[in-house]
Amino acid sequence: MKNARLMTAALAAALVLSAAPSALATSTGAVSAGAKPKGPKHFDLSNKDNSTSISVHKGDEITVRLAGEQKDTSTWAWSEPTAADGAVLQRSGAGTSPNGDSTAVFHARADGTTTLDSQLRCVSRKSGQTCSHVVVPWQATVKVKERKRR
Repeated sequence: MKNARLMTAALAAALVLSAAPSALATSTGAVSAGAKPKGPKHFDLSNKDNSTSISVHKGDEITVRLAGEQKDTSTWAWSEPTAADGAVLQRSGAGTSPNGDSTAVFHARADGTTTLDSQLRCVSRKSGQTCSHVVVPWQATVKVKERKRR
């Protein structure tokens, strides 16, 4: 009975965390209509951006912040986000927190398409407590292209 409840809770968490992805990532480098973009832009990705695709330019920065979940007996923790192709997106910093959160910063360095990936896993917080073996993937596709010059 206890294992069935744990599995049900794990599956519910997986469904919540992989629910409908947002259409676009947030960009803090917005420019007004007709204005030339100046300098690199910054993009923020989070749990809700699972399965999304974004286009960025060389020099832009992407920060991935994934929120874990801490409970009395376990923590649902994210692994440090990685780029499948480090030549396209270079990771300049990453870390995890005891509460299950994970953060990484990437810089667009070369033209191409790659993915950013992380996995959510249950980590037992108390001796003798069992944890679900469910692994929830998170992934975003990033296309990097050269900024057009006018």
